[in-house]
Amino acid sequence: MQIDELTAYLSSYLDVGAFHDASLNGLQIEGFKNCTKIATAVTASLEAIDAAIEEGADTLLVHHGLLWKGQMSPICGTLKERYSAILESNINLLAYHLPLDANMEVGNNSYLCHLLDLKNIDYVSPGDPSSIAMKGSFSKKQSISEIASLLADSLQTSVSVLGHCDRDTLISDVTVCSGSGSFLIDSNYVPGFQALITGDVNEQTYHMSKETGTPVFVLGHDASEQGGIKLLGDHIARRFDIEHIHLHFNVENEVSIYDYSDK
Repeated sequence: MQIDELTAYLSSYLDVGAFHDASLNGLQIEGFKNCTKIATAVTASLEAIDAAIEEGADTLLVHHGLLWKGQMSPICGTLKERYSAILESNINLLAYHLPLDANMEVGNNSYLCHLLDLKNIDYVSPGDPSSIAMKGSFSKKQSISEIASLLADSLQTSVSVLGHCDRDTLISDVTVCSGSGSFLIDSNYVPGFQALITGDVNEQTYHMSKETGTPVFVLGHDASEQGGIKLLGDHIARRFDIEHIHLHFNVENEVSIYDYSDK
């Protein structure tokens, strides 16, 4: 299909115009006019760009693109390498940030909610997709350890839980916000939710989690946002009968921590 047709479809499907976003959502770099094979990845890293090229994709579809509104920076260093790789290979770069987080069918938050088999799923501001985060309840209360184990096994990542709560504490409902979703508790002295699931956290998150007694499940930013972009790629492949490959690099699990205490 034509890349402009795909871009128009995604703009409508993800309701791009409904979101105030720092990302320039949509076609960020134009390449081949005809789209026959897409690669998806969380971030338009050099690793993802090179892998998409090696796989023979003509389009790279990501959650975190290269163009952000208000961003002015020299095209040098690794940013130059990313642009050069895309332009020299002539592949398209498509990016969708908040519209993908919030989509109720293929979005990152929806994916995590369904992974946990939550019921009564809605946005944190009921009926308002622009509130991005979602909430839902368990049909049967789950313990902190059960929730953490399910997330770790399903996402193939390590899961940390903030807050001084017993591992057997039962949870009936959770709020889900992939990526950097800790803002929901960082300045919230009276959280209106029982637990929070997110990607990464700030220093303040630890204190607020502990002081309010609200467990915060930390999945890792990359791990929390693998689901949506893959689902979107699968959706496009089914609808338009084009090839799709998802690129997953296990970012969090490749981070090494070295102990220099005895050196």
